[in-house]
Amino acid sequence: MQEKLFRVQSLVEDRNDYTVLSDFERILKAPSLDTLGREVRRVTRHLGFEHFLYGIRHVPPEGETCQFILSGYPTEWMNHYQSEGYADIDPVVAHSYRYAIPLVWREETFDSPERKLFMEDARSYGLGSGLSVPIGTLSNEMALVSIANPEINADARTHSAHVVGTVYVMSAYLHEAVRRLVLAPPAYDLEPPILTPRELECLRRWANGKTAVQIGDLMKISVSGVHFHMQNIRRKLGVRSKHQAIARAILQGLINP
Repeated sequence: MQEKLFRVQSLVEDRNDYTVLSDFERILKAPSLDTLGREVRRVTRHLGFEHFLYGIRHVPPEGETCQFILSGYPTEWMNHYQSEGYADIDPVVAHSYRYAIPLVWREETFDSPERKLFMEDARSYGLGSGLSVPIGTLSNEMALVSIANPEINADARTHSAHVVGTVYVMSAYLHEAVRRLVLAPPAYDLEPPILTPRELECLRRWANGKTAVQIGDLMKISVSGVHFHMQNIRRKLGVRSKHQAIARAILQGLINP
């Protein structure tokens, strides 16, 4: 597996277009959950991982709590996970409720006897190493994306750490796709919010991969002015991260990638 990991790592580094929006459009605009699952698996395997999982717990202002999972994990493991009530001890779930930063799976992640047994059980189903990304959402949601491989070694952990940025971006687009297809389809039929010409310019330049400094130079404004525009954009679009803002703006036709 070491050879495979470094081969895939090199491929991602050599493809200059892999971290731009066009590579995630298939995920963002998937017409169905079946298509969405296939597209996420395609990207996941391109990154050198066998398994993926997206999960969200959504609490609407009115109505019952909704929990949704898009799973590329082994079916046997998912059934076993549920029957054993592993969500109560899973450190990935606990991390996602408390933190917004990614979690590369390490031995110290499983820091109690019951969690160590949980990890040993997961490894027996082919989930040995991996990475989990909490998704910054609104206050009534908790969502995460995990990708995993059977291998358990330092090279596997290094590879997981290497792709954190790409997985983080993919997670934002996957989350927007699930919101559109599952959680709040009517919201996407509403009139999009009105962004000022400066906000649209700022958002387009973010989408094209420019940094805050570069955008400031191009727009002849300060870096703090760029961040001010992005704060207003996130507020108007009802999101918390830059990548979610870009994804939602594309879906609502405000910008083109």
